[in-house]
Amino acid sequence: MKELGRMESARIARCSYRSLTVVIALSENSKYLDICNEICLRFKELKVGSFDLTYSLPDHPNCLLQSDMDLHMMLMCLTMLKISFVDILVKDLVSSNNDNGDQKWEESDHTASNHAMSNREVSNRTAPLSCTLESRSAIDENDHFGDSRLDGGNAYLSQYWKEYISHDGQRFEGGVTEFRNKLCKYAAHMRFRIAYVKNDKERVLAECFKKISDGCNWRIYACLCRGNGFFYIRSLNNVHTCTPVVDEQKSKMMSSKVVSSVLVDQIREKPTIKPADIVKDFKQKYGLDISYHSAWHGKVLAKSEVHGNESLSYNQLVQYRDALMSTNPGSHCVLECDPTTSRFQRLFICYGACIEGFRWCRPLLFIDATYFKSKYKGQLIGATGRDGNQGFFPFAFAILDSENEENWRWFFENLAKVLTPQGRTITFVSDHNKDVIEAVSNIFPTSHHAFCLNHLKEKLGSKYPPTNGKLFRDGIVERFMKCAHAPTEAAFEFNMRNLKEEGGAPVQTFLDNLPKENWSSAHFKGNRYGEMCKNASESFHSWILELCALPICQMLEGIRIKLMVMVSERSREAGQWCSVLCPEMEKTLSEMLTVGQHWNASRSSTSVFEVHAEVSVMVDLVNHFCSCHDWQIKGFPCAHALVAVQKNSGCMYDYIDDYFKLSYYRRSYATLISPIPDTKDMMHEGSEDVILPPLIKKGRPRTKTIKSVGKVPRAITCSRCGAVARHNKKTCTAKF
Repeated sequence: MKELGRMESARIARCSYRSLTVVIALSENSKYLDICNEICLRFKELKVGSFDLTYSLPDHPNCLLQSDMDLHMMLMCLTMLKISFVDILVKDLVSSNNDNGDQKWEESDHTASNHAMSNREVSNRTAPLSCTLESRSAIDENDHFGDSRLDGGNAYLSQYWKEYISHDGQRFEGGVTEFRNKLCKYAAHMRFRIAYVKNDKERVLAECFKKISDGCNWRIYACLCRGNGFFYIRSLNNVHTCTPVVDEQKSKMMSSKVVSSVLVDQIREKPTIKPADIVKDFKQKYGLDISYHSAWHGKVLAKSEVHGNESLSYNQLVQYRDALMSTNPGSHCVLECDPTTSRFQRLFICYGACIEGFRWCRPLLFIDATYFKSKYKGQLIGATGRDGNQGFFPFAFAILDSENEENWRWFFENLAKVLTPQGRTITFVSDHNKDVIEAVSNIFPTSHHAFCLNHLKEKLGSKYPPTNGKLFRDGIVERFMKCAHAPTEAAFEFNMRNLKEEGGAPVQTFLDNLPKENWSSAHFKGNRYGEMCKNASESFHSWILELCALPICQMLEGIRIKLMVMVSERSREAGQWCSVLCPEMEKTLSEMLTVGQHWNASRSSTSVFEVHAEVSVMVDLVNHFCSCHDWQIKGFPCAHALVAVQKNSGCMYDYIDDYFKLSYYRRSYATLISPIPDTKDMMHEGSEDVILPPLIKKGRPRTKTIKSVGKVPRAITCSRCGAVARHNKKTCTAKF
């Protein structure tokens, strides 16, 4: 009787290693080391510490078994669940050396020869309370399915999918959706296809796709439990008698819904990932081929799950505007919709912290626009400044349904509402865009407008066809650059003559509609502090690039959070600086001093000096003037000026604009952006004022930066009539 009692309390462990399984008896007095020693006794090539053990419980297929406590908890669970058998999986580890010379263990496959040798050795061994099973279990029958290894022996991320379907009574708390999802992943990993016999919200009956052709008896039946809403596997024949599907180009089981469940975390981190990259990632990380359509539609579904519905996000703009205005006093936020259709038209946002901070930045704004990558497209226009440390300062931005003259005028009208009270003359830098030119001249008549030099270079290069050769076009652009950077009017005229002689008619046509006051340093009337391009605005757009693929409310909140963190970080960093100028400007000052350290200066009057450099230049300290014109163009003392200041025994910082000083920088970031609480609740409440998304044309959204609408299309020569126009021989209507 005592012996019978001991047998009733014992448990049987089926330890599987490679393709063989041994059975070990467990009792309440069993120790973890006893199991390890027994396994090593049965499989001579294993040593204690060279393998890992995991065991399977219902709904938990990968429980770690690493200590006596783990073994005790396993036996308790088996007793409570009234289970007599437990499956223990033995995983190989191989010794390798890390960088510190310490030994560590890694998983690795063994060669086929070692595998065959171990089969022969194990078949001849016996041990007390254990036996060798020559016939494999249901799981062993499927070993030829589901290769879960990457190159080099590393496991695919899909290796755990094979545990999604394991035994009768398995529970799926997510209902039929979770069951279908895991069933498809299981089939994809195990390299077979399923065919649904019944498939509804309450019952799912599936069989192997090769039941008719190969007579495979694999079958699963699961149904809904009305008491708790869970799905349970009621019957499972998990043995395949067919061959795995290894010759399919694309996995039929990886539908867009299944792909989306895998992509959720990746979309949260990188919403702009391309479908082609998704296809590549699935092949590299999961060992699965999926179609481009499954990747594209799976991305759409994953984005909707992570970030919500894009169309409903527009209806939350009213609450978002009100929350922004209440939590960030002094902000300027304007939302407009079509009064007849209630469709979104435009939104302008300028935070109170940015309005106050811009007072201490140079009166310089870079204007640029970029397309959205979201479903409803649209554009984002940004007005970006420069802080005293040469960093970009996000000032204001607007979201528009389209780029047109009316929207550009509306954007600058809202800019005027926040800039006019500051009483400063602003210099704008933008592309050569006719709508921007008209808006600036009409709304900011006293401001100065500079055209981005990079945009003009691209525009000039397009005037010459590829047949002219890259070398010739680069030479023309180089001469144009010399004109733009020429410090004096005389130097400008000299370089302009060379440009026109070399460039011919295309250059003349290009310059006819390009006032030199807007791009030439020698003729520019305002002060753009040496900024020839709109790099600051491009930096801002790159900074928020990942957010432009999100629904509109999530994108706005993402931009606000990035701005809030940036302002806070820069404010904290500035508190630790102890220089007079900002660090970047201190570095520039040091470089200028090094350049002029061997120059001499001769006094002409109280404030006028002649500096003897490679060529002699005249410096007037009172008027902040140097005959090299670098001081006037950049707004920062050149090397000649610093030599004159030293000769005059003056303080260099007295001749530097306050915008470059640390005191102004700290004030730029003194006003912080406040959080908007209860954002998630607000996002789902809806609104009495219904706002619909803008109408969109069919097709994928553009992802490149907006080109200037003022760009004149290149003329072509018709081979039929010989006219230089905008038609070719196919569309030619000339009569002969």
